[in-house]
Amino acid sequence: MSQIFLSITNMSISASYIILAILFLRIALKKAPKWITVALWGIVAVRLICPFSVESMLSLIPSVETVSPDIMTNRIPQVNTGIPIVNQVIKPIINNSFTPDSATSVPPLQQWIPIVASIWIFGMSVLLIYTIISYVRIRRKIGTAVLFCDNIYQSENTVSPFVFGLVRSKIYLPFNINKRDMEHVVAHERAHIHRKDHLWKPLGFLLVAIHWFNPLMWLGYVLLCRDIELACDEKVIKNLDRESRADYSEALLNCSVNRRMIAACPLAFGEVGVKERVKSIINYKKPAFWMIITAVVACVVVAVCFLTNPPSKEKRDWINPSNEIFTEYEGVYVTTRSIERNEDGHVVFNLIWKNDTEKQITFGKDYSIEYKAGNKWVNVAMDEIAFDLIAIILPRHGETYKSYSTQEFDISKKGTYRLIVSFSEDNKTYKTWIEFNISKSPSVEFLREKYPEFFGLHDEDGLTVYVWQFSADDYSCYLVSTAMDRLTDMSFAFTKGASISEVRTIIDTYGISKDKVVVSAVINPRSSYDYVIDDAYRENLKTIFWSAIPYSE
Repeated sequence: MSQIFLSITNMSISASYIILAILFLRIALKKAPKWITVALWGIVAVRLICPFSVESMLSLIPSVETVSPDIMTNRIPQVNTGIPIVNQVIKPIINNSFTPDSATSVPPLQQWIPIVASIWIFGMSVLLIYTIISYVRIRRKIGTAVLFCDNIYQSENTVSPFVFGLVRSKIYLPFNINKRDMEHVVAHERAHIHRKDHLWKPLGFLLVAIHWFNPLMWLGYVLLCRDIELACDEKVIKNLDRESRADYSEALLNCSVNRRMIAACPLAFGEVGVKERVKSIINYKKPAFWMIITAVVACVVVAVCFLTNPPSKEKRDWINPSNEIFTEYEGVYVTTRSIERNEDGHVVFNLIWKNDTEKQITFGKDYSIEYKAGNKWVNVAMDEIAFDLIAIILPRHGETYKSYSTQEFDISKKGTYRLIVSFSEDNKTYKTWIEFNISKSPSVEFLREKYPEFFGLHDEDGLTVYVWQFSADDYSCYLVSTAMDRLTDMSFAFTKGASISEVRTIIDTYGISKDKVVVSAVINPRSSYDYVIDDAYRENLKTIFWSAIPYSE
């Protein structure tokens, strides 16, 4: 039940982004047909009902898994809203509040989430019971209703006209309604039935009952009810003259009912937003064609951007740097220290600058990225880039580190690129660069099935890789959270090992920097290969590990 609650929470958060977008569009599309606004609320319903979605680069959902299903068992709980600034605010609060003490064996969330899930079930049950009781009470009240004509009934127990029934819907009118009002009231209620509003409103209330803990869901339901009535009014009055619209407004005022409680049914003629509806009726103008087209396009855009999920890390393109060094000045060059993705998903090259000459060199922050199109190199900067040209001095035989982001460049195509950085010596400018290839991401699904224990580890404290040898060129690895590296008994790790290339690929799915990964050399008691672990061995092992070609099928 806790896992179901976490899934519902993630779906609720994803749908909240659509509600926020609709709140803006309701204002922007104020002159558009009202049925379009109701259609927008349908997008929210699809997001809440459908548990699956396709991935798209156009998705505006920051994260579809804000709360990880493993949050209960993780000793360091994590959330990922997909919005870096929000993560920076939330993560310290959650970590400080729910990270267990060293003496505590059970993570606090393992106890709290089942309690919260129970509260969620209780609240949902209360709302559903309220709906059933309301339905039964209304059905009893209209039990003595008499047939007027067709599917129209009159009852002395009704104070306002409404539609009741999901399958064979009937219209119920009070006995004291006058004939002039009846014509407009019946037209309105028949419009409800024709538009299937008697189905959409209970569906909306059911979704609110499931997601009752989300205030935006309540706001969305209230606005849905108003938009349903406005759309129904518009359907009736669009072919009426000015005098008939005035009569319709008068009928609306005569039949209005002050309903304070939110209900799934019925659809009463004057149930909600009477003042707003009268204004809309009086000021009604037939929407311009261009406005209708604009509104329809807006619906399509919202559906594409909010019904799709952002691409997962596992399916991002794979980046392989070249081992070759290219430079216009012998003795000055750059090498790749690591490649990572920042929280915004942009690739960052962490490079090592080396100067093996007897002269000092100067370099700033300017750089470029080019794509190899046939025999030509084409700059892929998305816009003109202004760099801070504050000089950095690299002394003779010196070494320094520098990071270069691809944020301002388009590296979406598969193929060969080169990152070019400039430096100067004796007022002359030179270039050095590293080529890299972007290819299809290796399949992570296979590794996830083969090594499930290596996925879902907490990366707040980083990851630790234990590496041992079976022969001169045969290495095996075991991946754990760094929080677990205090364990003295490593026998469990030696039972199953992965290759360096496989572990390199798995680490990339975490999206963490290289400095958060500890490569630890160990000796497997099951191996007959003899080696001594000293500082030189450890450094050589790190070089082998980080220079290995990642796994691909």
